Amino acid sequence: MRLSLVRITPVPERRDEVLDILLSVKGPTQAEQGCLACWILAEFGEDPAIVYVEQWRSFAEMHRHMRTPLYARILQAMELSDTEPQVCFFEIVESSGLELVEQVLKQSRKKAEPRRGT
Repeated sequence: MRLSLVRITPVPERRDEVLDILLSVKGPTQAEQGCLACWILAEFGEDPAIVYVEQWRSFAEMHRHMRTPLYARILQAMELSDTEPQVCFFEIVESSGLELVEQVLKQSRKKAEPRRGT
């Protein structure tokens, strides 16, 4: 699994424009062959950024997408960032879900139990 992460920090008056661009790209991107998921996340606070994440089956499919006019729209959104956008690509070899949380909590409980008979 491959992830593409773009973090854009627009000035407040351009925030809606960035969101509109990314929302217009999200559906068509998810429909592309090899796209497993796509998210738009909004951060809050002093430096409210917008994070755009794509999940791909392979780098080849991600690279094909990066050559499309659709990706040019993402680049357009990045140009509206007040600071240099952060762009990261990840290759995920292994992933877990809720079962990992349950396993860790179970181990924590075992360690916290008082020992008997000592």
